Formats: sequence, C-alpha cells, structure tokens
Amino acid sequence: MYKILIADDNHHFTKALSYLLKELYKDQIQYVRSVSNGEEAVEITKNENFDIIFMDADMPVMDGIEATRKIIDKNRFVVVVAVSFHQEMEYVQEMLEAGARTYIIKEDMDSKSLENCFKLIV
Repeated sequence: MYKILIADDNHHFTKALSYLLKELYKDQIQYVRSVSNGEEAVEITKNENFDIIFMDADMPVMDGIEATRKIIDKNRFVVVVAVSFHQEMEYVQEMLEAGARTYIIKEDMDSKSLENCFKLIV
C-alpha cells in the first residue's frame, strides 16, 4: 500500500493529482497527504514515511529544491518526483542534483508518466 505526499502550493493541481492517483491506484494507496510548501514537506517527513513524494520545484517558504535536499539527507530511499510548470533545464538539473529521481512538467503529467514514477519505488 502506497503512502503518498504531494507538496505543491497550487491547490487545484494538488486536488487534480490526488484524484488522478486515487483513480489509477485506488486499491494500492494507503493514503495521500498534501502540504503547500517545502518546509511543511520536510516537517511531515520527520514523522511519517512516504513511498513517493511529488514535489513542486517552486513554492513559498522553502522551495522544492531545498526541501528535496533535506528530505533525501534523512531518507535516501524515498522516491521524490519533481513536478513543475518550469521547463528550463536549470530547474530540472537543480531538482535532480537535490535528489529527485525524475522530473515531470505538470502539463505533461498523465497516467503513463505516473506509472513510470511508481516503477521507481523499490
């Protein structure tokens, strides 16, 4: 059973992604939690273990790059998937260097890209 965290300040995107995940993996999801900034993501991962974290690169308080770095420092086995509207190579590279396993442009997110993300979970 998957434990999923969505860290994104766009409430509409968070709801849409949560809905899509529950539609695709309904029998395999224990729960989906969401937070609206990187600092909240770091804090919640101190007390809960997640199988996969969908992390927005650009958020208030603490961005996804710094949050990913801090989360991976504590648990290098969690799968962080960077998600963003940004297509610039700079964002992609920074998220991957911070420890994200893959990067998905929000507009390109679909069932196939999500399936590929779940294949990263060991």
